[in-house]
Amino acid sequence: NIANVLYNQGKYEKAMQQYQKVLEIDLKALGSEHSDTAQIYHNIATAFGAQGKYEDAMQQYQKALEIKLKALGSEHSDTAITYHAIGTVLKDQGKYEDAMQQYQKAYEIQLKALGPEHSDTVATVISIAKVLYNQGKYCSLISFLIWD
Repeated sequence: NIANVLYNQGKYEKAMQQYQKVLEIDLKALGSEHSDTAQIYHNIATAFGAQGKYEDAMQQYQKALEIKLKALGSEHSDTAITYHAIGTVLKDQGKYEDAMQQYQKAYEIQLKALGPEHSDTVATVISIAKVLYNQGKYCSLISFLIWD
């Protein structure tokens, strides 16, 4: 959609305007508890995060997560994507322990739902490795990469 194109071009404010329009439509047409509505909240959060507006991003990710948990359940791969995204915001803020918790949730879901070789699972493994590296936990990093 247009909002995603604008986001990919780095035009975050224009993308946000488009996401808000889509959100209004989705809320009217689908309601506040539909997974498509959750995805719009997720996209808005991603745009906030790209601008370094971490608190705003967290609020939107939390809305997306709450809806996804209700609409899709705690074992769905789309729910894992939001856990991963929350972890990334926390990592970007230097909150490594909190980020790790979110990444672990995403990883556990992805292993069950998608398997170890899926690109989303691999992306989460890389994110966990980056957190361990940033924390200077090199032995944990090596163990994680070898055994998982």
